[in-house]
Amino acid sequence: MWIIRKGGKFLVNKSKILIAIALPLFLFFSSSKVYALQTVTLTEGESTFVDISEKDLNLIKFSSPDIKVYTGSKVVDIKVDGNNIFVSLTDKTVSIPQEVFFVAPSGTYSLILVPKGIPAETIIVRTPGEDIHDAIQWENSHDYITGLKELIKSMYAGIPPMGFTVKDINKDVTRWKGTAEALLSTYTGATLEGEVYELANTSDKPIRIVEKEFYEKGVLSVSIDRHELKPKEKTRIYVVKRSESQKQMDEFLKKQNPLDILKEKGSKGGS
Repeated sequence: MWIIRKGGKFLVNKSKILIAIALPLFLFFSSSKVYALQTVTLTEGESTFVDISEKDLNLIKFSSPDIKVYTGSKVVDIKVDGNNIFVSLTDKTVSIPQEVFFVAPSGTYSLILVPKGIPAETIIVRTPGEDIHDAIQWENSHDYITGLKELIKSMYAGIPPMGFTVKDINKDVTRWKGTAEALLSTYTGATLEGEVYELANTSDKPIRIVEKEFYEKGVLSVSIDRHELKPKEKTRIYVVKRSESQKQMDEFLKKQNPLDILKEKGSKGGS
């Protein structure tokens, strides 16, 4: 079941609807190669690590066709076709990460390719400017309630919405005795940010988890995979908040409120 906050009220969507959404997703992704697609956002001056197949042909896809590729590696074979960069390893036994540089209109970026015994990978490459533009487009294409639901569905599936950046966190955030809780990852867009948590029952008794326990200032929606946990069982919790950039904008707009400005002037005058 998920609960969405709107205008100070909670809108409850019973588990039947959640099951109707989650089951097709489970059936689809259990029969598909979810791991064969990665989406990364490159940052100039930083190296980004991605997994590639050590035996199969891999695809690195940019949004712009004006890409130049350079590498000092002797085992990386690269072929460029517009905005598609096909990468394979000439030595199928190599396990050492290989560095590749990409020169795009927006800057120069470093990608560290980590060979692994996995099937062919497709890597969608983004830059920060492209992400924000696409995230705004995605968020504006949904009404408020639909946008929250779609972001939660995307986190369930493990595939970010258009323009959203995924970051692995894996940080311990345990808050209750008899449990172990970790923040696994974040999905950041323009105005929305999703968080994926994993909570385990470390006690010797069953526990029940409810959505309202995860509501705090700034939280817009919460969805829990399993509400009842036996000892040693785990569940995932999906939380949607306002993004940091949206929080900053909200604070700025609040300060521009004429009533707030008058209050500030009044307090200064009285001090």
